[in-house]
Amino acid sequence: MRQNQVVRVIASDLDGTLLTPDKQVTSFTREILAKAVSRGIRFVPCTGRPFDAVPQAVRELPGVEYVIASNGAAVYSVSLGRRIYERLLNEETVEKILQLPLPQEIATEVLVKGIPYTEERYIEDPAQFGATEYGIQYIKETRRGLADVRSFLREHRAQTDGVNFICADPALREQLARRLCEQCPEITLTSSVPHLIEVSHRQSDKGQTLLWLLRALKLSTEEAMAFGDAENDIPMLRAVRYGIAMENAAEHCKAAAFAVTGSNIEDGVARKIQEMLGL
Repeated sequence: MRQNQVVRVIASDLDGTLLTPDKQVTSFTREILAKAVSRGIRFVPCTGRPFDAVPQAVRELPGVEYVIASNGAAVYSVSLGRRIYERLLNEETVEKILQLPLPQEIATEVLVKGIPYTEERYIEDPAQFGATEYGIQYIKETRRGLADVRSFLREHRAQTDGVNFICADPALREQLARRLCEQCPEITLTSSVPHLIEVSHRQSDKGQTLLWLLRALKLSTEEAMAFGDAENDIPMLRAVRYGIAMENAAEHCKAAAFAVTGSNIEDGVARKIQEMLGL
């Protein structure tokens, strides 16, 4: 950083980045964020999770007024308790998605008004679809089960933040991703973890929405820092001057970053903030 450079906003992904593998925020991270906030810096969680699945402990972190959720489909004001920006899937896009035939090996979840709904069979056995140990716990704690998720999606096609497909088989995921891109060119297709395909509006990703928030705050990209570890974080890392990838990040995420910090096991976010801001 240049000696006279000022950072006003720090945006961070959650899973694999700010949170430890067991989905916690360490005391050291809290301490460093508090020091950053004392300098007038805003801290913005920026996650693929729908808002309802963002831990209360994250919403209550120092300096958190805004949360970017559902891969950029919505921005929430914590103090107002409501979303202040949204970019939903088009109804026509939802209809196209509903026309796609899906094998039993693929489960579907729908993000509507910040709440994740999914098939009951996915909640019953997340591991069958590729979920990890802590992913299993997260799914069971945050998802609302439906007997017929496709009918629910059709009913709420005008209120859909995004649609996710979950599958442990890489070949099936690749086939589905290819069909989605061919039939729905108006979407953004990304992934936060290998077994997940995340579908949202073409103008809805973490980078575009973070830029919207910076404009709303009358701040420049030169005044922003962002942290991430996965494919869905790349637009955010590229959008700002200081995009930082985690040591545990995917290689293409590291390649897109300004710098690389320690892993989420090593308080990588907090230690890079401490280093770069001299805290």
